Amino acid sequence: MIENFPEIKTIKLKLNDVNVNCYTAGESGSPVILLHGAGVDSANISWSEVLGPLSKKHRVFAPDLPGYGESDKPNVEYSLSFYIDILNQIMDRLHLEKANLVGLSLGGGISLGYTLEYPARVEKLVLVGAWGLFSKLPYHLLTYWYTQSFLNELSYKWSSKSRRFVKWTLLNSLFGNPNNVSEELVDEIYGFLQAPHAGKAFMSFQRSEITRTGLRTKLAENLSEIKKRTLIVHGSKDTSVPIKHAFEAHEAMKDSELYVMEGCKHWPQKERPEEFTRVITTFLGKE
Repeated sequence: MIENFPEIKTIKLKLNDVNVNCYTAGESGSPVILLHGAGVDSANISWSEVLGPLSKKHRVFAPDLPGYGESDKPNVEYSLSFYIDILNQIMDRLHLEKANLVGLSLGGGISLGYTLEYPARVEKLVLVGAWGLFSKLPYHLLTYWYTQSFLNELSYKWSSKSRRFVKWTLLNSLFGNPNNVSEELVDEIYGFLQAPHAGKAFMSFQRSEITRTGLRTKLAENLSEIKKRTLIVHGSKDTSVPIKHAFEAHEAMKDSELYVMEGCKHWPQKERPEEFTRVITTFLGKE
């Protein structure tokens, strides 16, 4: 049976001098803002399978963060504080006093930072493989050196020349089941890597956030301060954000639930979108 979902529309938000592309669907229910991840991600890549189903019960907004997708790519420092301010402007522009935040990876870090800074504007929080559940990265000093070096930029150029490498990356880091990686998705990511700005925003973010001794913005150390009802969704095989950090966050955040998507890696929302949507919808519907 083919389900009919509310129409997905595209709107343009003018935030000072930055134009932000935003997908939206749904006419009723509490508002939900979906925040995508980093690299060469976008709202469409991260959320295309779940935006429609979620909009059956919610007003859903999925912006392309500045530096990504169809939004502007200004020459700024793409720091966490920059994105927290952008999210605040998005909510003002959409005339939302409060919203549910669903953040994937980088988007999860933005959601955490926003909740700590503007708790009155957050209804509920959903963290998916979130940046900021940790105070240091695996092999942190090596990662710091790499992100500061020319090799970081070269990696995007190398990736843009090899479709096979793009597919390997999806299988190695983002999907647990190789059968869930479509050739269309490989082509889509490969196409994004051809753009001259590919990786620009994330490299800037990495250089801003990753210091020699840890992360600049202390999110993991302040998780206990978050009093909002929170759902932590995590792939059991996530190597980008090891699952131990999800358990640590669940322990630190007293009003939190943890849902482990067995066998998934860093993109559970794309690997098993129906399961993901069901879990999110159930959580957001709780009184």
